[in-house]
Amino acid sequence: MKINKIFMLATMALVSMGIASCSSDDDYAPGKPAGSNDVYFTNEASQAIELTATSFTITLGRADAGSAISVPLVQRQVASVFTVPATAEFAAGQTETEVTIQVSSEAEPFTDYQLRLAIPEEYTSPYKAGNPKLVPELNIYIHKEDYKDYAKVLYDDQFWYEESWEDVLQYSATLDLYRIAPFEKGFWMYYKIVEGKSITPCTSEGKAYTGAITTGLVHPSYGAVSATWVKDDSGYDADEDAYYVNYEWTVSAGSFGTGYNLIKILSKL
Repeated sequence: MKINKIFMLATMALVSMGIASCSSDDDYAPGKPAGSNDVYFTNEASQAIELTATSFTITLGRADAGSAISVPLVQRQVASVFTVPATAEFAAGQTETEVTIQVSSEAEPFTDYQLRLAIPEEYTSPYKAGNPKLVPELNIYIHKEDYKDYAKVLYDDQFWYEESWEDVLQYSATLDLYRIAPFEKGFWMYYKIVEGKSITPCTSEGKAYTGAITTGLVHPSYGAVSATWVKDDSGYDADEDAYYVNYEWTVSAGSFGTGYNLIKILSKL
């Protein structure tokens, strides 16, 4: 009899455990299935727009053209100066579509504003996540500026590369500031220039630069290369008809020494 009672108690315990595991507290709620549209943001970079701009566009694509669809745009982190439409619209047979983002007049010039959007999972395909083209989230910065191409110049690097090449010098009338990215795209070097007289390295706000400038150069052994202005050693060389700046070139291990860069204006644009 004891054996039967033990067996019955064990059976009852197992049954009660089974009932508990099926309680409403542990209901399984599957996530939304991935879609077949493979909608993505094109791999866009941060943008600079005109001071008077009231909008800009971003582009979405889908892997396969099909019927018309409306894709929700999830706002992860959006600056208050932007107005983003709720959806992106694809017409039937369309593989790319543009979305217009409105910009408030309160957006300050030369100030970065974040725009981070995402596409809901049911409109994307996680199986194609390895494809760099299929980006289900966009995270960029937008700012207003008035830099324009000012002159074609000959940039002469007398230290690092020991060679010269043609480049473009840009100018902002708002800041009365010049800039050039001689070594790597997006790595700007800023200057105040008095034509035919002087050149002074500056910050992006137009203040005299006293720190190290990130150049975009990478040494194969020592990593990122920065340049620090050798104070007061810059100016205009009338014989060369060129502006010169002396920099100290450094990496994590220390200084490589000093050397001049020259900017010679070839023609105004």
